[in-house]
Amino acid sequence: MNATRQFYEQTLASGAKILEEFEIETENAYQTNCNFLMKTLRDNADTEYGRKYGFASIGSVEEYQKRVPVIVYDNIAEQIERMAAGEKNVLTAYPFNHMNDTSGTVGNSKLVPMTTEQTSIFMKYDFQLNMAIMAKYLDNRWMDGRSFGTSEGTHRTLPSGITRGSASSVMARCMQGGMAAYDSQMRMLFTSPTEASIPTQGDNTKYIHSRFALMDGGITGIITGFFSQVVLYLSYITDNYEMLIDDIGKGTISEGIELAPETRASLLAKISPMPERAAELREIFKNGADFQWMPKVWPNLLYIRGVGADGFSVYDRIIKERFAGDGLTCFYSGLSASEVLTSVFVEPDSPSSAMLPGSAFFEFLPVDAGDDFTQIVTMDKVEVGKIYELIATNACGFYRYRTSDAVKVTGFYNSSPRIEFMYRTNRTINMVGEKVTEKDLQWTVEKTCNELNLNLSDFSVYADQQSVPGQYVFLVELFRQPADLDRKHFAEVLEKNMCEASFIYKYELGAGNIAPLKVLFLQPETNFLYRDMMVMRGASPSQLKPVRIIMNERQRRFFFRLVEDDFNENDK
Repeated sequence: MNATRQFYEQTLASGAKILEEFEIETENAYQTNCNFLMKTLRDNADTEYGRKYGFASIGSVEEYQKRVPVIVYDNIAEQIERMAAGEKNVLTAYPFNHMNDTSGTVGNSKLVPMTTEQTSIFMKYDFQLNMAIMAKYLDNRWMDGRSFGTSEGTHRTLPSGITRGSASSVMARCMQGGMAAYDSQMRMLFTSPTEASIPTQGDNTKYIHSRFALMDGGITGIITGFFSQVVLYLSYITDNYEMLIDDIGKGTISEGIELAPETRASLLAKISPMPERAAELREIFKNGADFQWMPKVWPNLLYIRGVGADGFSVYDRIIKERFAGDGLTCFYSGLSASEVLTSVFVEPDSPSSAMLPGSAFFEFLPVDAGDDFTQIVTMDKVEVGKIYELIATNACGFYRYRTSDAVKVTGFYNSSPRIEFMYRTNRTINMVGEKVTEKDLQWTVEKTCNELNLNLSDFSVYADQQSVPGQYVFLVELFRQPADLDRKHFAEVLEKNMCEASFIYKYELGAGNIAPLKVLFLQPETNFLYRDMMVMRGASPSQLKPVRIIMNERQRRFFFRLVEDDFNENDK
């Protein structure tokens, strides 16, 4: 038995017990949820926040809702800063020595205390439970090989001694043996070495992830944060396969690859010439990389797990159409963020996930209620088909926290709601009250490209409120844009679909309160370049999401600079 299979089988033994617990928890989801709340209040009664709102004497959900206010991050930002400076018992009594950084891809970053309690929740549900559910649907061969893992993050140490950054980057200190033991275990499960998962600033991690994945022909799975990351690495392989294969065969790292000297030396110590693997790869790519090459490169590949539905469905389609075909089983990760782990997939190839009543206490604010908190309901009162903003009380010290995640209740798993992520309530275009969401925009662009038989790579939308009246500007990136593309017709079809997506937009357009939309086409790989820029600025690659709505001046300048010049001429 190989070491990878042995690890998975041992983990599944405990995972099976957690799956049984999950079934029990969801059988009486509301009671499980209430139990989480009451335990959290008891444990944190003697904190500054707990004393302020009388946690010790709260005995019911109703009393909790009456006493404790609904908050956004700004309401507790000052307390979080004090905690980052080393102060204890402010929002939570649970120990912590790390602050998760939400990256700040739009606006200011947020710090979330990674408490021991929250770490246990993530390990239980996001790791062991996920694995147990996957095992129900996959051939046992999935345990025989490693996964192509795309995890990547860094951290820095604050004056208080508390670290700030990604959670994965501080996992090594939790293991006996430190970084060496961490690297050994990660390499047993994943292809990428520590030099890629905990990189040095400026290192070309696309090369490291891609090269080490190509070296292993026995990969059985891909585990990622977002499917967009996978597209990034697959595209890199497609564009650079000759160089990568040459390096694999010779056991070298090309001089043009940007790496710190210590990173290069460390990687070279882990590789050796692989002429046989290089010969296999040369035969596969002998006629180029313009085909679905993944099944040939990794013939044992069975599944991919990560955020690939909803706003990431375009990347799901790209992976299947350009690289993999239809043979992969897809496990679409449930709703998860640094603040709260909300739901888990319960079956493959489904965008719907089951809420985790034991991970946080959840409240549901109907999105059409605005700030009318009297309309908040609990888990036992949600209605199928209705869209709610989630409000969470977690194990990090956030109480009745507005997550800005709008979810649609699609049914129930036992008695726990099944949900689909719809959009971020703070990511809408609202020039004249139309409140167009990211999901509306995505549906519009994807429908247009499907109708015109065009391959969409990505898109962003800018609400130009300097024009009178205001105007939607769609910045569209196509894969292999046809030379004879009728751009005026594209804009007409896009406008038609935008009106279908939002009747309020259609009304305001007809009333002259919104100008007809404008379409600009982006240069190839613009969105990859934006990702690289943000990584260079210190953002965590594992947390970077696509820019669907341009929200700040930095984003506006970047995307508008990469518009095709010839289109600007044709558009005059």
